[in-house]
Amino acid sequence: MNIIIKHPVNELGYNFVEAKYLPEGKDEYYLRFLQNPLNHEYRNLSSYEIEVLVRNRNTSDDWNKIFVDPSFRPDLVRNCKFHGLIRIGKLEPYYLEFHNLRMPVGLYNCTIISCDIGDNVSIDHVNYLSHYIIGNEVMIANVNELASTDKAKFGNGIIFEGEDEKVRVVLELCNENGGRAVRPFDDMLPGDAHLWSRYVADEALIKKFEEFTNNKYYRRRGQYGKIGDRTVIKNCKIIKDVLNLC
Repeated sequence: MNIIIKHPVNELGYNFVEAKYLPEGKDEYYLRFLQNPLNHEYRNLSSYEIEVLVRNRNTSDDWNKIFVDPSFRPDLVRNCKFHGLIRIGKLEPYYLEFHNLRMPVGLYNCTIISCDIGDNVSIDHVNYLSHYIIGNEVMIANVNELASTDKAKFGNGIIFEGEDEKVRVVLELCNENGGRAVRPFDDMLPGDAHLWSRYVADEALIKKFEEFTNNKYYRRRGQYGKIGDRTVIKNCKIIKDVLNLC
């Protein structure tokens, strides 16, 4: 039987990181803001813009948690559900084209949870879009789930505070019997994997390799996935815990 847990609906989009894992004086957004520093003069929605959004069948748990660029066009957002802190760049009346895929700029028919969205994006029929930082002029269509979790390690062989060693991502190389596990990391080269797996008996060397991997990454919960400028994603079922989609 599946384990399904009930939570108050007004918590959807909030408490991304448990309070006990947050550094003193930090909130759940501190890594998000480091990953995506302000490059817009975001403002709150006006009463008129909220009226237009509601008329276009959009909902939000708190309209005061939606921040937009001064050039935001509320008529280009339709039939979306917003939860948590949302930041949206400018939306203008254009359409984007890529290999005969033509999509109007705007947000349509989506559930969006605690995301930063860049300028002149076209996002349509994304059933679940959660905790992503999205670049400019991005096209996303017909995706069932595009989400990042608070414990995302993005393929790196690290563990966070409070996690058991057994959840660490490793690659077993060379033979089917194991024993030559390598901790993967961004920018890993074949030579790195060779040295790690070849000299597995050298405990001091392996320990140093492990330290290199541990020290290379910011081992805090709460990083968001990122989608680069002018990326096109379409007709996918699930994309989860991916750092750089571009």
